[in-house]
Amino acid sequence: MEIMLELKLKGKILLSDTANQEVTKDINKLLKTADQDILKKGAPEKMGATIKNWNVIEDQIEISIKSNRYVRAHEALIRLINPLSNKLGPKHHIGVRGIEIKEYQAHIKQELTEQEKKRFKKEMKNLRWISKIETKEGIKLHLTNLSESDIRNGVIDRLLKLTNEVITDDEEITYKVSEIEPGTTIKQSEKRELKLKTDPTTKASEKGWIKKFPGKGQWIYMPPYTKLFNALSELAKKHIPEKTGFNEAMFPKLIPLSIMNKMKYLEGLPEGMYYTSNPKRDDELYSLFKKELKILGEPPVDILEKGLKKPGYVLAPAQCEPFYQMFTHEMLSKENLPIKLYDNSGFTYRWEGGGSKGLDRVNEFQRNELVWIGKPKQTEKVANQVLDAYIDFIDKYIQPEWHIEVGDDPFYLEGRHGELDDIEYPDIPKREIRVKMPGNEEGLSIGSVNLHGTHFVKGFSIRSPYKEPLWTGCAGLGLSRWVIAFLAYNGFNPENWPKEIKNKTQPLPETPYTLEWP
Repeated sequence: MEIMLELKLKGKILLSDTANQEVTKDINKLLKTADQDILKKGAPEKMGATIKNWNVIEDQIEISIKSNRYVRAHEALIRLINPLSNKLGPKHHIGVRGIEIKEYQAHIKQELTEQEKKRFKKEMKNLRWISKIETKEGIKLHLTNLSESDIRNGVIDRLLKLTNEVITDDEEITYKVSEIEPGTTIKQSEKRELKLKTDPTTKASEKGWIKKFPGKGQWIYMPPYTKLFNALSELAKKHIPEKTGFNEAMFPKLIPLSIMNKMKYLEGLPEGMYYTSNPKRDDELYSLFKKELKILGEPPVDILEKGLKKPGYVLAPAQCEPFYQMFTHEMLSKENLPIKLYDNSGFTYRWEGGGSKGLDRVNEFQRNELVWIGKPKQTEKVANQVLDAYIDFIDKYIQPEWHIEVGDDPFYLEGRHGELDDIEYPDIPKREIRVKMPGNEEGLSIGSVNLHGTHFVKGFSIRSPYKEPLWTGCAGLGLSRWVIAFLAYNGFNPENWPKEIKNKTQPLPETPYTLEWP
């Protein structure tokens, strides 16, 4: 739904020299007729922008413009630059050196309930460009701090687009896209008994299989745990990605912000990532840092902050990020589609905030990430093959009580508010595998199979060799969570473990101990 807009601005057009009487006369002549052509071009009849008044003062033109959503006021200001330059340059040797906006008001003529107004204020109040929000007659936004770069680079348009999304989009985006309601169970196993009645984290810690690390949501995984982890990981590689025709690759885990922006991840979950900064080349500052460290006995963080550049990267929160960048702006070949790769080379990082607790919710964890690209039917076929192999594996080696449900949080969708019409999506974007755990009847998510439609293909400008667009998909094998699910259903005694797991882990190595631990 398009919002009804009335836009007003007061601004300046900055000239390269003082306007004399002749220059002012030519400016007045051009601006008097601009409403009839320059500011109406491309707009429906009786629509477009109107110049309310202007005044030439020395080397500036002070101007007020009013418009609707066709030829928006700031766009009208930009439209005047070339005609003025063409008029004044050849004759008077005067050009336009810039534009400024002193005041900008966006009036959204739409009746909202008091609750909707409160929600709108809450969502928009802290944006740096908004100085005031009025809600008496619809909504009036007063904008400030608009640089010429902001005006030219579409900041105002994207701000107005966000306004539209906040006003009209009170439904979760996943519910709009998915043909089956998120949370719906689409398949489940038979009932199975848990060996443990309490959280496996507690038991693993007591036995010395894990030890808490000072970092939030981090653990040291001791030899017995690690051997079990590696056994499951090695078997998983054989029975899921390799069985379904994937080839192994190794992806970077330090991801530039520009790539996260293409993924729309920054719009969806910016608070869920670890950001990294490069150090500045400042020997004097770091010398001071080292001296104060010696005196204080702890890092002087205030000095360290001054020595860091602005964040430029994140630690990989999804693990599939490099796959899409690999094909950006390139035409793929028909002969090798679908392309299927998997990465099993390291940790994934997500900031869980206060949500991190035991082994089931950590900030640093390991997964095997499968990712693929192909024609829509090819990607759907791969997704089904991966899901079938996934279930076969956990039935054979983990043996939990599981169910598959329609996911309600595809990681990439949140950044697409207001843009759904531009993208093709599958009927079910995410299928999540959950297992029943001690004290958690709802189930612990141990992985998912996702189809993205054209989301990443468009974001990374990946070109199709066919008339139809390409789709992508990914699947996360939640190795870290598999281990705690395995222990919950099979216990800590290897004699009770499935034969192949027992063979791969025997004998279990001992945990190094101290006089006080475990």
